[in-house]
Amino acid sequence: MRAVLTFHSIDDLPGPLSYSPAGFERMLDALNQARLPVVDLDTLLADPAAKGVSLTFDDGIKTVFDAAMPVLAERKLPAHVFVITDWVGGDNRWPGQPDHATPFGLMNWDQLEAIHKAGIRVEAHTASHPDLRSLSDPEIDVEMTKADEAIEARLGRRPRYFAYPYGYHDDRVRAVASRRYRGCFTTKLDYLHADSELDVLPRLDTHYLRSPSFVRNLGGRPAHAYIALRRALRRLRGY
Repeated sequence: MRAVLTFHSIDDLPGPLSYSPAGFERMLDALNQARLPVVDLDTLLADPAAKGVSLTFDDGIKTVFDAAMPVLAERKLPAHVFVITDWVGGDNRWPGQPDHATPFGLMNWDQLEAIHKAGIRVEAHTASHPDLRSLSDPEIDVEMTKADEAIEARLGRRPRYFAYPYGYHDDRVRAVASRRYRGCFTTKLDYLHADSELDVLPRLDTHYLRSPSFVRNLGGRPAHAYIALRRALRRLRGY
């Protein structure tokens, strides 16, 4: 069983983007008890027969620095953070964000450098978080180029992976992204499979993974059936 887990914020707020610090530690304990190694994306994607999970955090929310980084560093676990480079040091109120969205502060470059040095890899989530489908091909390329160059200039490492803003993509967006990155992630709720395409990789949103007992049995048939049901319900709602 292979899976990429999606987090946003590590905090005690009640919203769907929040995962509690205590819950985060319980999840890591549960993965360890299930003998599911936490590995980086290079390792996870290299072998379709491998067993393990990778941790990803979307948007670069500051609580990742405050609450997740110390835990990951203590346990010597890798992770990946997808950042919106034009909004580094700001907040998540970019154009297109729903009015009801919970406001979160985002990490600044000093904090991103600190997590980078701690072994958390900083990856690309575009420069401004647009719906890439609404852009021309040159505009799509600019969004990705600006993000890649900003990350490389500040951290000395070009991003290898990409997360589509809102999970939105079409054939044009995929074509541009697949030329630039080793893997591109959607918001499709699913495990990784042997035939998963590298430019539209699924993830498991941790909003649905709040029970340690569920996480301990993440590779079992009941968990797969539950994820399939949640995926079908999300599809009905247009996600």
